[in-house]
Amino acid sequence: MTISTFKVQVVDLAPNLSTRPVGAMARDRLVQLLNDYSVIEVDFEHHSLTPSFADECIGRLAAVIGFEQFKQRIKLVNINASNRPLVKHVIVTRCQEGVLMH
Repeated sequence: MTISTFKVQVVDLAPNLSTRPVGAMARDRLVQLLNDYSVIEVDFEHHSLTPSFADECIGRLAAVIGFEQFKQRIKLVNINASNRPLVKHVIVTRCQEGVLMH
């Protein structure tokens, strides 16, 4: 199986990185891309994200596809140092909620 990586700038997924509705839109676009590509690399260079966007886009995506699939198929690059703890928190929190719901 050939592994194809699709690289995308986060601003190509969402016009801004601030609200839940925009985060949901970006998440839906990532899910669609996962149908066509093995790995999606999302570049956050020069962009900060709000907790609402991060939770809705990244956290819920991890919960929807599962933590292991998320680790294998989604690469988040160039996240600024101040946003890294937020991203880790939303991924862990949403994946734990998913486990508790089963």
